Amino acid sequence: MNRFTQIATDPEILAAYKAVATFEELDEGWAHHDFQHVSNVAEMVESLLTAMNCSKILIEEAKIAAILHDVGAAQGKEGHAQRSAEFAAEYFERNALILLHKEEVLEAIRIHSDGFETDNLLALVLILSDKLDIKYTRVAKAGRKVSGMRQMCHIKDITTTLKQKDLTIDFICTPSINRQELEEFYFTKKVFRAIDSFADKLHLCATVRFNGEVWAAI
Repeated sequence: MNRFTQIATDPEILAAYKAVATFEELDEGWAHHDFQHVSNVAEMVESLLTAMNCSKILIEEAKIAAILHDVGAAQGKEGHAQRSAEFAAEYFERNALILLHKEEVLEAIRIHSDGFETDNLLALVLILSDKLDIKYTRVAKAGRKVSGMRQMCHIKDITTTLKQKDLTIDFICTPSINRQELEEFYFTKKVFRAIDSFADKLHLCATVRFNGEVWAAI
């Protein structure tokens, strides 16, 4: 069993994300920060870094950052990134887990909310993957009533393709989506900022498509 699988199946981690889900259900948060979300993020992180021909160790440790990045959300969204980083640091020490990129992993978790200016590759890929997980599975019950957020219920999938220096991101949506409302939502602007930051820092040419048509930057 590799370290990522060890962490992702650890009853302590699963219990922590169950607590996150319970809190968000009671607190009526707009978006899920549960185990499904962090698993989606870890999958996208792996896909992007594999396409970049990164080492297996770096990919695994980036996935570890992804699976732990929201573990501190059981006390709410405010300050959760810092709490998640503190939890991860203590967890690594308590379980004697030695990571080659430990500091980069912890920084990635700590700044995943808005660290758009970082040069830390693990942080950049975590930020992008986190922001891109806005399809229908991410919307909590309360979020379905929020203008802009509710439109994410119509996003069926988001795929990324990275070939050499060309990054293509496809939003696959139902015909009934209100694109204008989605574009006016503050988080959609953060998504585009994450895409721009990732592409700029890694010298990539990014193309975003909405149901097959080019989606211009917001």
